[in-house]
Amino acid sequence: MKTTLRDLYRGPLTVWVEDPVTHAVLTDVWSDPQINVLISEGKPGVTHMVNASPRGPHVYGVVDRDFDDDNRDSWTSPGCRVLRLPAHEMENLLLDFEVLASLSGSEPAARIQERAHDHARKMRFWMGCCCVLWDMQRDLGKGFPERPANPAGLQPLDEVKRTLDKSAYWPEHGAAWQRWSQSSARVQRIEAACEVFEKELEGDGWISSFSGKEIFRFLRSNVTGLDRTPARPPRPSSSDRDLNLAKEIARKMRELGRIPPVLVELRRVLRGKAGLA
Repeated sequence: MKTTLRDLYRGPLTVWVEDPVTHAVLTDVWSDPQINVLISEGKPGVTHMVNASPRGPHVYGVVDRDFDDDNRDSWTSPGCRVLRLPAHEMENLLLDFEVLASLSGSEPAARIQERAHDHARKMRFWMGCCCVLWDMQRDLGKGFPERPANPAGLQPLDEVKRTLDKSAYWPEHGAAWQRWSQSSARVQRIEAACEVFEKELEGDGWISSFSGKEIFRFLRSNVTGLDRTPARPPRPSSSDRDLNLAKEIARKMRELGRIPPVLVELRRVLRGKAGLA
């Protein structure tokens, strides 16, 4: 039987996501048979699959914000096809301490939040480093020359040389490299990033701006009752344990009526973009 890309889009609305945790959470909290949630590998994979989708089906992507800005204000725009969450990662939206306390059955919500905050404080310099590395990678890789579109268009060999020479990548990359190669520029950016994360720790901003995946995994390993994955062979991986806890949290959120409002909004926006009532 012939299989084509169009065969993936069996429902009126398809949403590509980055990983199994996001897939499990959205599938459970939405419980919407009209939304087909599919997994790609990482943010570039989501963007590629959305852009490569055939005309006709309604296909969108949902990705983590990471160290970018979210694009929530543009979600309803017709040109917005990849929607960035207003949280560092999907796991940030699972840090509902009342839900975690209910699942644990042994520690109150305030104590779990305190433990999460203490761990986030230990992460603040790591977060600053990751933020600067993100900036560096984005600047130094931006504008890399694309492959020529017409296979027969480069004639003769001198045209090949001119094509590469005239790329704007060289001066732009050179300027970025010159900037980041200076220790003073790196130090300035590191200090600025760490200052931001220090301020987030003074309130509740850290819950959405720090790496939710790391805090989520810390709580799963250190709060009694959260990790219920059987230890029988084959021994489950850390990712398997994370996924199982994410599923438990999603179910408990529905049970307690504590689905994150942003996920409710996300479903409403996506259904609106697909013309679903």
